[in-house]
Amino acid sequence: MERWQLVQRQNFPLDAKIILTEKRIREWVDYYGTYVSYSGGKDSTVLLDICRRLYPSMWAVYCDTGLEYPEVREHVKQTLNVEWLKPKIPFKEVLQKYGYPIISKEYADYIHRLQRSPDNEAIRNKVINGICVSGRPTSFKLPQKWHYLIDSGIKISADCCGVMKKSPLKSFEKKNKLFPIIGVMAAESKRREQNYLKDGCNAFNLKRPQSRPLSIWTDQDILQYIVMEKLPIAKCYGEVVPAGGQLSLFDPPLLETTLCKRTGCVYCGFGCHLEKEPNRFQRLKVTHPRRWEYCMKPMEMDGLGMKPVLLAYGVKIE
Repeated sequence: MERWQLVQRQNFPLDAKIILTEKRIREWVDYYGTYVSYSGGKDSTVLLDICRRLYPSMWAVYCDTGLEYPEVREHVKQTLNVEWLKPKIPFKEVLQKYGYPIISKEYADYIHRLQRSPDNEAIRNKVINGICVSGRPTSFKLPQKWHYLIDSGIKISADCCGVMKKSPLKSFEKKNKLFPIIGVMAAESKRREQNYLKDGCNAFNLKRPQSRPLSIWTDQDILQYIVMEKLPIAKCYGEVVPAGGQLSLFDPPLLETTLCKRTGCVYCGFGCHLEKEPNRFQRLKVTHPRRWEYCMKPMEMDGLGMKPVLLAYGVKIE
C-alpha cells in the first residue's frame, strides 16, 4: 500500500471508519477467533466497545504490569470479563538487566546493540554509519546527537515492553491458540505507519499474527467516538472537551482531554524529549507525587533511578 492511500483513509469520516473497522474485526474473528489486548487506555477502550457490539462475549486480556496509572487499573477493574495476566519479573529488575527505555524504541534498540557488543564492527558500522554488511545504506542509523549515550554508562534498551507485556500475552496466546486484536493507530509513530503500509489492518502472515483495525483512525476519531457513545474512560484523562478550531470546514470541532493526553506506562521515557512542558514527568510530580518520587530515587534507595537518566537525555523532571 502507498502512503497516500493511508492518508486518504485517515481523512474518511468517522462513520466510514467504524464500518471498515467492523469489517476487519469480522474478517479476523472468522479466520482466527480471538481476543482484545486491553490496556485500559482510551484507544483500547474504544476498540473493546466496538468489538463487543459485534461479539458481546469477546475475551479481553489485561497485562497488569504495575506500571499503569492507578486510575487506568481501576478502570480495567470496572470492565466486565477481563482476564488479568502478570509479568514474570518486576520492572526494576528489567531496568537492571536490560536498560532504560528512552528516546524511541528504534534508537534505544540501536544503542542497546552497541552497548551489548561494543567491539562488533558490523553492528557499529550499521548503527553509526548506516551501512550494512554488503556496503549498502540502511535505515538502521542512530542520529549523531544521540551518539554520546552509547558510552555514557547508562544502560539503554527497548526490551521492557517485550518482557513486561508481550511475553505474558504470548504465553496466553500459545496456551489458548488465539491471536490478538490490538488498538494501535498508524498515526502514532513511524514504525506503526510502516507496519500498516506493509501488512494492512489484519496482519495474517506475521510470525505473531495480529489485527490492528484502528490503524486508519486518529486521536480525534477516538475522542469523537468517546463523546458520541458517551463511553466511560479512565479518570486520569479528565473530561473530553472542545479544544477550539477544526481541521477543515468539513470536519467536526477538535476535542481534547483536560488531563492526560495519553497514558501507557507511567515511567516510559520514549518520546518525552519531544513533549511541551509540562512533560509527562513534570505532570506526574503534580498528579502522583509518590510515583514520581519512586521513579526518581536511586535504585539503592528502592527507587527506579531514572533521575540521572532523564537529565542526561535532556528531559526536565520538575
